[in-house]
Order: sequence, then structure tokens, then C-alpha cells
Amino acid sequence: MDSNLGDKAKGMKDKVVGKVKEEYGDLVNDSGKELEGKLQQTRGEAIQKKGEIKEDMHDKADDLADKANNKIDDWKK
Repeated sequence: MDSNLGDKAKGMKDKVVGKVKEEYGDLVNDSGKELEGKLQQTRGEAIQKKGEIKEDMHDKADDLADKANNKIDDWKK
């Protein structure tokens, strides 16, 4: 599995599990569990964002490599 996809999936899992914990904490009036859920959601958002940034940087690097290869090909002609 591509690490960017892994980060996105892990982030989504943390967001979902965190939301469940938050709602459970709210339901049973457990502010500690509610806070734990909110923090897990925030961690999930950060992990997802990391995956998106890594994917974007990978795409930009691929574009740059393609441009460099095109310049080299043009130079060889």
C-alpha cells in the first residue's frame, strides 16, 4: 500500500473512531472520553493532511522530472 494512501486511511480511521468516542463520552457524560475523541479526530485530520501533502509533493516531483527529461530529449536532438 502506498504510504500516502496509508496515511489517508489511518487518518480517516482516527477521525471515525474519535467521533464515536466523542459521541459516547457525550452520551454517558464522560468528559474525559469526549475529549479523547476530539483529540483523536484532530490527530486523524493531521495524518490525513500529511498524506495529502506527501501525495502533492510526489506529483510535483514527477512533473519536474518529466520536464527535465523533456529538456534533455530536446537537447539531444
